[in-house]
Amino acid sequence: MRIEITCANRVGILQEIMHIFTDFRVNVVSGELGGDSGDKVYLHIPGLLLAQYRAIEQALLGVTGIRRVRRIGLIPSERRHFELDTLLRHVADPVLSVDREGRIVAGNLAAARAFGVSLDRVPGLQLQRFLPDLQLGELLRDLTAPRYGVPVSVRGRAFLLEWTPIPVEDSPGAIDSLAGAVITLTEDRANSEAETLSELSILWDFGKRRDPCLQLQEMAPLQAPVLISGEPGTGKTTFAGAVHFLSPLAAEGRCVRWQCTAGSTPSADRLPTRGTLILDDLNALRDTDVGPLLRLLRGRSQELRLVGTCRDPGSLPPGLAQLFSSLTLHLPPLRQLRQSLPRFARAVLGELEAGPRELSEDCLPLLRQHDWPGNLGELRDHLAAAANRCRRRQADTPGERAASLIELEDLPGLEPVSRTPWRDWGEGMTYREIMRGVERQLLQEMLGRYPSTRELGARLGLSHTAVANKLREHGLAGRGK
Repeated sequence: MRIEITCANRVGILQEIMHIFTDFRVNVVSGELGGDSGDKVYLHIPGLLLAQYRAIEQALLGVTGIRRVRRIGLIPSERRHFELDTLLRHVADPVLSVDREGRIVAGNLAAARAFGVSLDRVPGLQLQRFLPDLQLGELLRDLTAPRYGVPVSVRGRAFLLEWTPIPVEDSPGAIDSLAGAVITLTEDRANSEAETLSELSILWDFGKRRDPCLQLQEMAPLQAPVLISGEPGTGKTTFAGAVHFLSPLAAEGRCVRWQCTAGSTPSADRLPTRGTLILDDLNALRDTDVGPLLRLLRGRSQELRLVGTCRDPGSLPPGLAQLFSSLTLHLPPLRQLRQSLPRFARAVLGELEAGPRELSEDCLPLLRQHDWPGNLGELRDHLAAAANRCRRRQADTPGERAASLIELEDLPGLEPVSRTPWRDWGEGMTYREIMRGVERQLLQEMLGRYPSTRELGARLGLSHTAVANKLREHGLAGRGK
């Protein structure tokens, strides 16, 4: 039996109510407070006899402040639960909720069918079991991750994933402020084309990249064209795709990418009527193609969002510069993110299919000193090569410890010092690290003119033994005499 008690809001009234049930030796298994005016107490007492209820009702009405006692069919939270459960059962698309650890809390019948399990087995399963390529940890870590139209595959079927974060009410805007997420899977029936952008990458908002991530989140729901600038390898195309996947356009539209280095202007019939058009490498556009492209873009649908990427916004033709003048975003190079380099390295290693996931402490100073002209793309290739070397080293020494840590010997050769101004390449480095890099560059350049340690020592006013020790320390080779 379930009871609704209408009462005044006064101190101690709930305690008096519960004393009555204690006196009658009746067990209340659950309850809640609420009502439209906040004046209701709802109690669930299974097995309560009608005669007991009559006696308890009279006792409750004798409490000061209680105005009404009546039996009800369902407590409001139970009603909401059953109504929601009924609605979800009739939803054809899979709908489920997950917690911060990636465990499924609840799901509807369509989700169970998509995963190939019975409905009662859905709660408690790990979502990564069915979506191994989905970086759920990054999705739940912060709000700067794609939410709409994320392409995924479940047991060979193509879906578009949409996720709604569940923030913690005490700190809805803080990092790590999500309690979980509600995920909806919609079957992707559209015909995929080679030009459609289906590859999705998580935005790494480490260090100074967090500001562009937050700016992108603010720009995504808007309609104006977005221009993303930065050096090669900084992730411009990844951010351009995130403009689409963070926008409600992703729910019903496509994201098409056109590489400006291809030369010919894309035809109007190949552009989506609704969605996002990414114009990659606008700096590479030929002068003869600027006019046709502008005419094509002026006649575009109002529901086609434009996103451009370039290295230098100042070198764009006037027409394109004006088109992309309202919303701009610049991505910092990796040499300005040296303090966050360990986090980037762990993220890159985490994307590898197999192999080591961590770097030894000896590797980090060498990585920080490098200029990384190819930025994240170069770092990804460098660490992939290091991981391969680490696996080969482990294979050559069976019985040794597992190859879970990349050592200094696994790293391919690097040129540690850049030739850019020290204010740029020294960002995030300590004074000792900067001076060490300058010393290495000085020794390396002077070795070209003074190849022997004795000649180089005479030029620098040092003993040839001291010079040999410094060359050995920096991994440089010089002749003994």
